[in-house]
Amino acid sequence: MVKEIVKDEEILSQPCQKATIDDMPIVQDLIDTAQSMEDVAALAANQIGETKCIAIYLDDQDEFKTIFNPKLVKALYPAKMVEECFSVDGETKVTRFECATIAYEEPVDGKLVSRKREFHGRESQILQHVIDHCKGKVI
Repeated sequence: MVKEIVKDEEILSQPCQKATIDDMPIVQDLIDTAQSMEDVAALAANQIGETKCIAIYLDDQDEFKTIFNPKLVKALYPAKMVEECFSVDGETKVTRFECATIAYEEPVDGKLVSRKREFHGRESQILQHVIDHCKGKVI
């Protein structure tokens, strides 16, 4: 179901709760909402009013990927960047890392499977952005 994007900073600044496989319906809402918009690189669940630690992002092949409970484990090569966010008006200057190792869970056959992967460039930046959302940090 397409949901309205949350812009209320009080809601967005609350850390999200750990997600479980029972939260899978949120993933479809995230995808439906993202597909209804233009130029979406990622969406976190709290951006559609859900307080669970779930996000979707477009990978380098322009396919939506789902991550549950992401955490930044290692970060290298900081860089100043300008980002936009559907929940915040205008552009914001941020520091992101060119290379980021992220631990997360991925839904596979009705279970969440733990993963850890190194991301670079655009994917690294996008994932750091949604991790901030999950932690209740608004850019």
